[in-house]
Amino acid sequence: MARIPVTQAPTLLPKLQMANAAMFDLGKDVYIYETLLTDIGLAVSGSNQKVCFYEPETLQRTGLLDYHRDQLTQIRSRETSLFTCSVDEQIAHWDLRQALTSPVQVFKANDPLLSFDISANSTFLVSGSILNDSYSANITFWDPRVPSTPIKLFENSHSDDVSQIHCCPSAPNQFLSGSTDGLLCTFDASQSDEDDALLYVANTNASVAKCGYFGPNSQFIYAQSDMETLQLWTNDSTRLADFGDVRDIKESGIPIDYMVDFRYDPQTERLYMVSGTNGGDIHLLHVGAGSFEHVQTLASGHSAIVRAFDWGIGQEWAVSGGEDGHLTWWSTNVPLASPQANPLQLSSDTKKTFGSGEHGNIGSSNGNRRFSPY
Repeated sequence: MARIPVTQAPTLLPKLQMANAAMFDLGKDVYIYETLLTDIGLAVSGSNQKVCFYEPETLQRTGLLDYHRDQLTQIRSRETSLFTCSVDEQIAHWDLRQALTSPVQVFKANDPLLSFDISANSTFLVSGSILNDSYSANITFWDPRVPSTPIKLFENSHSDDVSQIHCCPSAPNQFLSGSTDGLLCTFDASQSDEDDALLYVANTNASVAKCGYFGPNSQFIYAQSDMETLQLWTNDSTRLADFGDVRDIKESGIPIDYMVDFRYDPQTERLYMVSGTNGGDIHLLHVGAGSFEHVQTLASGHSAIVRAFDWGIGQEWAVSGGEDGHLTWWSTNVPLASPQANPLQLSSDTKKTFGSGEHGNIGSSNGNRRFSPY
């Protein structure tokens, strides 16, 4: 595949700088899996099956969830709620307005869970499992009002682990699943029969590690593989772009070793790729129609692979977490005279659009810069 075109766009976003850092100090050699801003602060999940809460900016620890007894695989928030998913076959629902001693609901499956989501109108919760001993990778549904018993099960659409589940923000009955079998499946959850519910299937020919919706009407899908390849699709399974191995942009002088995540900015209608190096640097790139624009590098915040990145694009903050156990807060409002925190030198006290070139956006509703795939 031809080399991916990369240009520099340093003025596309306000410059983020390291503002603070802390250690995820619940044990030695603990990885950070996910970071997520909630109504009561920053939720951070780790490889020790726990979730810690921190104050934004100061990164002072304020709370702890200790419920699951196996690997945490995903956390999600909805208004005053946090949901935690685990290989222990459970999804726990926490009311953030109450003491975090025990979940208010527990959704129990019959298989270890890798992924889940809640519909935009909160009428159903859906999860994806590993491939079980019966060679079935299940998609399980619950009515949030009745967590004790699933309401239906889809077991034939995927032939391997269901690594991703995403409910569509603009179509409450629609959701997307991604699997290590390479398939992206779009379903209508209002249908009881699996064959009737399956609307579209896209074959990426690569194990899907992450996927998700983007665009003003959630009309596009990104798909990242565990081989660090990237594809863009419409939500009716028309492929728009195949970037191949994104690590090839090293030839353009941007040394990335993996993708961390993607963020869509609805204000500018742009899709951004968060990528990283094995040494802990983070690169932010605007995703174009077969090209990238390198926006900025966030350096010195980590010393190992970055696994987590949450980003308030319009609110001028970001937070990252990695395999080094470091939690780093980035801000556009760091005074120039202030020394920046360095998590690699923390004291023991501290440890307590999708677009085309020139910023054009394929997913934009702006007629002057819109790319129409139809």
